[in-house]
Amino acid sequence: MTTVFIAGSISISKLDQLVKERIQKIVDGHLDVVVGDADGADASIQRCLAELRAASVTVYCSGDRPRNNIGDWPIKNIYPKAAPGSRAFYTAKDVEMSRASDYGLMIWDCKSTGTLSNVIELITQQKKSVVFVNKRHEFVTVSDVNSLEMLVSFMSDHARLKADEKIRLSSKISLLAQSTFLMDDDKSRKSAMTPDAALDKGHNNQAANMKLRIALIQAIEAHVKAQGWTQAEAARMLGVTQPRMSDLIRHKTSVFGLESLVNMVEAAGLHIEVRVAA
Repeated sequence: MTTVFIAGSISISKLDQLVKERIQKIVDGHLDVVVGDADGADASIQRCLAELRAASVTVYCSGDRPRNNIGDWPIKNIYPKAAPGSRAFYTAKDVEMSRASDYGLMIWDCKSTGTLSNVIELITQQKKSVVFVNKRHEFVTVSDVNSLEMLVSFMSDHARLKADEKIRLSSKISLLAQSTFLMDDDKSRKSAMTPDAALDKGHNNQAANMKLRIALIQAIEAHVKAQGWTQAEAARMLGVTQPRMSDLIRHKTSVFGLESLVNMVEAAGLHIEVRVAA
């Protein structure tokens, strides 16, 4: 059964009629829905689902009790290691919803970094989002870095600056662009390759990915040492568990994905610059 992750900006308390119609199609199609428990768009989405008598809905919340569960649907509790009330604490459930879903329906106010983070997370999992741009009253399909760049072009200069400060938006787009470059290059060469050559190319891409993860781990480790943090302090500051921090210090690259490392870099207040050489 297809599962849809529906979410939106906390500033949006009233859903556009076009969004309501899209949600009705999802309900009429008997698709499963995962939704968050926040005020704003989450609560409005829940209200719409309840009015449509949607049954296949799961409400995700960080911690024990959801802030909103208008339809009294089943609850999926997520227990992050991050400090309660922190950004990392609440976004943990969004990551889990993106993993549980097949695609996303997002309602965006052209500035919310939470909604953008959901779209980016879905892209990294090779899943698309249908984003309703609230102020333009239109849907935009986002499935890759090019469509993401088109989406963020709707942001004001001030909103883009804030997004860079909050979630390092430009750095994330650069990383996605590099990943896309490697995959596109791989696809363009595979048809002319022998099976052995294609296998070698796959190993090279894995090596490039590993090299990037090692560089991020080394940068985080150097920052932790420069700050004089203990492992417990570093774990708290970076929003991870102490065992995971220990894994990083021991350079256990296999347990870290690029997204989690980028999040740690952001939490550390570091900046990422990506250069692609010919």
